[in-house]
Amino acid sequence: MTVAQAEQQTWQNERTGIGTLRAIQGTDLTSELAGKVIEILFESGKRVRRGELLVQLDASREKAELKSIEAELKQARSNLARSKELLQKDATTQENYEQMLTEVERLKSSADRQRAIIDKKEILAPFNGEIGIRKISLGQYLSPETAVATLQQLDPIYVDFDLPEQNAGVIGEGQSVRITVSAHPDRVFRGSVIAINPLVEESTRSFKVRAQLGNEERKLRPGMFAQVVVELSGNREVVVIPQTAVAFNAYGKSVFFVRKQDPKQQADVPDRPAEKDATAGETTKKKRKDQNVALVARRSFIQTGERRGKLIEVRKGVEPGDRVVTSGQLKIDDGSPVQIAQTDVARDVDAKATRP
Repeated sequence: MTVAQAEQQTWQNERTGIGTLRAIQGTDLTSELAGKVIEILFESGKRVRRGELLVQLDASREKAELKSIEAELKQARSNLARSKELLQKDATTQENYEQMLTEVERLKSSADRQRAIIDKKEILAPFNGEIGIRKISLGQYLSPETAVATLQQLDPIYVDFDLPEQNAGVIGEGQSVRITVSAHPDRVFRGSVIAINPLVEESTRSFKVRAQLGNEERKLRPGMFAQVVVELSGNREVVVIPQTAVAFNAYGKSVFFVRKQDPKQQADVPDRPAEKDATAGETTKKKRKDQNVALVARRSFIQTGERRGKLIEVRKGVEPGDRVVTSGQLKIDDGSPVQIAQTDVARDVDAKATRP
């Protein structure tokens, strides 16, 4: 069995939550029109810039139709100019001139519509970002519902997290935030709160907060699970013990204290016979004296607060200097005699947050 001593520490005020990383902008690239893929101009996993051509679909038929329309438009404009000259000489009617003008406008609209169709046969990057693994091949007939690849803007990046409603009065825009992720457990990433959802969810009695972080190294990825800490102003004094000392059950949270046994109870325990080795008489007496100072475990319920790393705050039930059992609780009951081990095998085990 191992024990630890409760300590008093100064903690900065902060609030913790569990969040998910999200790209500032992210989408699955698709085509608005169907067509055959004739050219793929991007490499999977590379960065692309806004407006960069990524995929070209076959638009040969649309381009041929555009040339035909443009030829008709050229002829219609020539006819319109001739009709205007005749109208000025009273050699034609106003109605005929207006018909020529209408024909020119119709062909211009047809040409613009055809150019728009040709433009939609090109898939361009809508914003700067990192493109994912391509999902198409050359010669493939691409329908409008088919995703070409995913495009994500990674720098900066968002983290969305929930906090209980009692924190609504202390969280504000601009407050510093730090996060950790499982992919980089020894790295702390910093950012700031940029938005707070005004709605408190009825089902969870929590509200959503969004923070923004720099991500120049691209170590943070959308969809990652993050442990979030919002730093508040001010400090407070707290009593802390290792998290392994606290037992959580349906009746509450409890710990085992290590206490000296009541002398009245020790009186009923006979002394061990003295050792016969005269050369070690003094040493034997000392051992017998130490053995007679018995230690017992006393169970008590407590109230806890925040958790930070390996430690947990105790708001009621533990005082600084109290010794609590940190391992071996399953082998003891209230009042059980205990023997303290020299080392704590769990002292270097970090507490990890879990998904809600």
